[in-house]
Amino acid sequence: MKIRNLFFNTLVCASLIGCTGGDDPKSNLPSGAESFLNKHFSDVNISTVESDDDSDVEVTLENKIRIRFDRRGTWEEINTKRNGMSESLKKLLPNQINNYVSKNYPGRVIRKVERKKYGYEVTLNKPDPVILKFTKGGAHIPEDEFAQ
Repeated sequence: MKIRNLFFNTLVCASLIGCTGGDDPKSNLPSGAESFLNKHFSDVNISTVESDDDSDVEVTLENKIRIRFDRRGTWEEINTKRNGMSESLKKLLPNQINNYVSKNYPGRVIRKVERKKYGYEVTLNKPDPVILKFTKGGAHIPEDEFAQ
């Protein structure tokens, strides 16, 4: 009798866990993050959603792209891994940044972008990743002028 009850309870618990696993991960995101994902990644499913103590939310998509949002849903970091930035994501940056990269680093792609207090930190693809810093307006900050 006890084995049958244990089996029944296990079966009920497993089915409840399976039902809650079907929730839309976007429903746990700040509205700004949800809008961002719908606009730029409507055809890509979310793999994971994680949040930290600072209320930042990190979303990993099935294509391995990671996006970190603040608690309001504003993107703070976009890491495209090997994919490079899509045209719609490039439009999130000031034109000066895209022009600087294409002029000074032809054939290279933007792999990662982070918003910083001073503006943007842009990482170009490997094998020799290049990290560039730009003001909020898109002006390049030479490495020797940048003081952290």
